[in-house]
Amino acid sequence: MEEKEAIQSLKDRNFEDFGYTLDKSKEYVIKIRIENASDLIEFPEELLAFKKLEHITIRNCNVAAIPEFIVEFSNLQQLELKGNPIKEIPEYITQCRKLYLLDIQNTEISILPEYLTKLPLQGIRLKGSKINGFPSILYEFDSLKALTLSELKELPSDIGKIKLEILYASLKSFKYLDDLENLNILDLKNSTAKYLPENFGNLQKLEHLNLENCKNLVKLPHSIGNIKMFWGITLSGCSRLTALPSSMNKVHIGALDLDLCYNLRSVPKGMMVGAITARETKWKSIPSGIFYSTCHNLDVTDHQITDITGIGNMYNLNILNLSRGNIKKIPDDIGRLKELSMLIIEHNDIKVIPRVLDNCPKLKSVRLYGNPVYDMKELEVLN
Repeated sequence: MEEKEAIQSLKDRNFEDFGYTLDKSKEYVIKIRIENASDLIEFPEELLAFKKLEHITIRNCNVAAIPEFIVEFSNLQQLELKGNPIKEIPEYITQCRKLYLLDIQNTEISILPEYLTKLPLQGIRLKGSKINGFPSILYEFDSLKALTLSELKELPSDIGKIKLEILYASLKSFKYLDDLENLNILDLKNSTAKYLPENFGNLQKLEHLNLENCKNLVKLPHSIGNIKMFWGITLSGCSRLTALPSSMNKVHIGALDLDLCYNLRSVPKGMMVGAITARETKWKSIPSGIFYSTCHNLDVTDHQITDITGIGNMYNLNILNLSRGNIKKIPDDIGRLKELSMLIIEHNDIKVIPRVLDNCPKLKSVRLYGNPVYDMKELEVLN
């Protein structure tokens, strides 16, 4: 079967979600993706037509086994099998000598066999599989850089032996995290621990930190200020946080997510942050310090804020969205925002549009739908 014929055959099977990618020359299929096909119980034989295949994704189907013809894919680098009832990893997979990513999340696999160490695996995803704890075989992979783990009580004390760059884990204790000094991405979503290690600032290479729904997290360590730059910090759902440490004004942050941080009262003055998002916070006032940040994009929606006096200190602000709250007026100091291009304050309690907005030379859009001032304008048009 030729490649074009195989592609058409796969399309004719009407999978809910199917896609493929060609190489740079547009001659060969190098990536196949099939998702959410509950009637798919085995690897499609059409795959054999793709001799240059590098990446196979068969996700959330009903495939029960990895077929022996997998050995035909000598260029295979990534194999993603998340959400299939596969029970074991066969030994013949070791003939795929270029395989560096193996995703067996949410499968029935209960063991990582020893022969897998023959492969140059850099990334292994285990979350939701039947593999419990921290398998000791993980220490035997010389090139391992990325791990996705099922829920753990805590990381092993010698976790630092593995030079991880990416870690996804839900932990009951954050002990030993500070030994992973090569980490670039750390995702601790839904962890239940209260405190990050005091020496968390040792992670000098960290650029992405996700603490989403860490509902027991009480505070961030002062040493986080030792990390020079984050592309993103997600604190969404960290409902026990009341303040961010003063040291964070030394850190350059691309995007800061504060959704559902109900109890946050303050952030350090002078925070160097590009964008702040805070949705469904129920805040009655903007946490102190935010108005003194370098923020370019402030998005605070579904709140209970009545007064935004002080907004004029956000000299870098380009986009401001404060929709769905109780704001009574647009303060005069907003006229100091010379970079402001978009103002969205829909569904508040604003009755007057201040002339001071004329002092914002770059302001192109003002959206006030759902405010008394907007409704009054509608009445004027009708009359």
